[in-house]
Amino acid sequence: MTMLYRDAITTPPETIADERGKLLLATLPVSALTNATVAVMAVVLLDASLPIHGLWIWGAWILALQCARLLIWLAWRHLPGAPLDTVQRTRRLQLLRGTAWVTGASWGAIPVALFPADTLAQSFVAFILAGISGAAVAGLAFDGWTSGVFVATLIVPLAMRLYLTGTPLTTAMAAMVCIYLVYLAVAIRRGQSQFLQLLDWRTRAEAARVRAQRQARLQAVLAQANQLGASATDAESFYTAVCRAAVDGGALLRARVLQPDGADTALHQDRPQFNTRGGVTEACIPLRSQDRIDALLCVESSAMPNEDAALREWLQNLVTSLEGGLQTIRQQAHIVRLQKLYSALIRVGEVVLQTRSAEEMVARTCETLAEDTQFHAAWLAQPDPQGAFHILARAGEGAVQLDHFRIRLDDANRAPLVLRVWDTQTLQVCNDLLHAGDMLPWRRSLAHYRWHAALAAPVLRGGALWGVLVFTSPQAHAFDAQTIGLCEQVAALLGYGLDELDLKARLSHLQRIEAHRARHDTLTGLPNRYALEQYLPTVIERARRQGNAFALGMIDLDGFKRINDTWGHSAGDRVLRELTRRLQTVQRQGDYLARLGGDEFIVVMEDLSPLEVHSHFANSVERLRQAVAAPFDIAPNVQLPMDMSIGIASYPLDARDADTLMRLADKTMYASKAAKAAAATR
Repeated sequence: MTMLYRDAITTPPETIADERGKLLLATLPVSALTNATVAVMAVVLLDASLPIHGLWIWGAWILALQCARLLIWLAWRHLPGAPLDTVQRTRRLQLLRGTAWVTGASWGAIPVALFPADTLAQSFVAFILAGISGAAVAGLAFDGWTSGVFVATLIVPLAMRLYLTGTPLTTAMAAMVCIYLVYLAVAIRRGQSQFLQLLDWRTRAEAARVRAQRQARLQAVLAQANQLGASATDAESFYTAVCRAAVDGGALLRARVLQPDGADTALHQDRPQFNTRGGVTEACIPLRSQDRIDALLCVESSAMPNEDAALREWLQNLVTSLEGGLQTIRQQAHIVRLQKLYSALIRVGEVVLQTRSAEEMVARTCETLAEDTQFHAAWLAQPDPQGAFHILARAGEGAVQLDHFRIRLDDANRAPLVLRVWDTQTLQVCNDLLHAGDMLPWRRSLAHYRWHAALAAPVLRGGALWGVLVFTSPQAHAFDAQTIGLCEQVAALLGYGLDELDLKARLSHLQRIEAHRARHDTLTGLPNRYALEQYLPTVIERARRQGNAFALGMIDLDGFKRINDTWGHSAGDRVLRELTRRLQTVQRQGDYLARLGGDEFIVVMEDLSPLEVHSHFANSVERLRQAVAAPFDIAPNVQLPMDMSIGIASYPLDARDADTLMRLADKTMYASKAAKAAAATR
């Protein structure tokens, strides 16, 4: 009868067999006790109408059979929940059905072998067998084979025996039994249908519950994936956490994310791949980032009936969550990188302001750029006069590759970024060095030192290309628009710093020149009056502190005005320059020689003993006079002898302050000049 309903149900046959076995086992005690009780009643009531030995043997058989059924129930009552394979399930069902069929056949033995001759007893037998049949149908209708065979083995012999008896009453009873048999058949069919329908409803409800639980687990995994994506700091830990959550949450049997390295493209596929076999669905779905395949999500899941489309949709949602989380991670990492780069830019600005030489500025800039940024190395190169690039400064772990840096301006291969910058004087970027065709000669070295992306920016000094600043990163595609802009600012800031150094150097040079001019005579190069006024107080203080003496002599050329008037100021200038040279030649190493103006000079002689001032000064004066003894070249082939007048004042014998010393020396000098004039008139 099961076959009549096979096309109308969705419950698997093994589930139906399990349920039938459980129900047959559950109804077995009631069925056994009912059959035993009715059998005892039948033996007692039919004892007078049937041979006692046959009836008691039949009764003993019925009781023994029901006891055996009860023993089966006692042995199996705790086993229905245990998992059974197909063979065990079939054997149990066959045994339970078999005991029921034997019971029905035993009841059918009464009309065959123990049917009474008395009409009343026959009616009683028919009543008992009809009742037993109805009870069997009521209790076993869920199993058409059990109830149908039970009724058939009992009612069919009864109807035939009643019909073969041949009396009008038994014939009528046989007709009624046949009608009752049809009724029981209809009841069995209806009971079978109701059982299958209820079982189907329960199966669908259970399937719906399982699907709801599975859907809840799937949604929980999606929610957890979204949460992990918002809190993860790197892609690898994010992938690991999501895969673990999917497996631990029961959504997937296995899950992993394959991340190909920079040189591996074999894992890249454009479309998701699904394959179901052996009750397991395998899927590989690409994870995309920035319009390229970043990784593959490979999973295994138990294949649920009619859930293939739902599983694929969920996997696509999981991929969307992974891609969103990856994008968030990269955005956060990008923000952190930009923050570090802005910080580095600020520090470079501080370096530019604090350093005092180009070498220090370049070195500290590279160190700043390689410290706590996304750059693997930072370095600056400049061609030497022979056209070979040499490294001015470098920093970072990846900078060790520069030990093998050999690039010249005349190289035929213009692929290196430094050459491109030198050719174009513009910023150059390569975001994937390992896959750039023109970088093939250096690919092995680049991979070894993890130079996956690089940027080279021109550094201008004085408006001209001075060097190339290079940034390298261990991550491909590290240089986006914002990063490029910041790197460009760093190079420009370095150029501004170099220009500022040059400007400071020029200003310092001009300041030194102006300071020298302010303190020195432009004609002779000697200290001027201003320098002398600043010098004398320090000499006085030093002499006072050390207890020494010094002498101040004022020198004036005799007849110098006549040279200017006769031969011109150019001749006078030549005389003054020559006089300066001669005086510097004969002065002591520690003497101080200055020009006050015109033909007046001052000589300061320090470190003299107070007791020997006049003797030492007299020796010095004699050397000075010998310096002017030789004639001076006034004009071509014209030489004139010159003489000088000198006045002397000493510290601390004559005065203790600069002004008094100057007045005394001037007075003495003019006195000497007047004495010479008086002697010349006599």
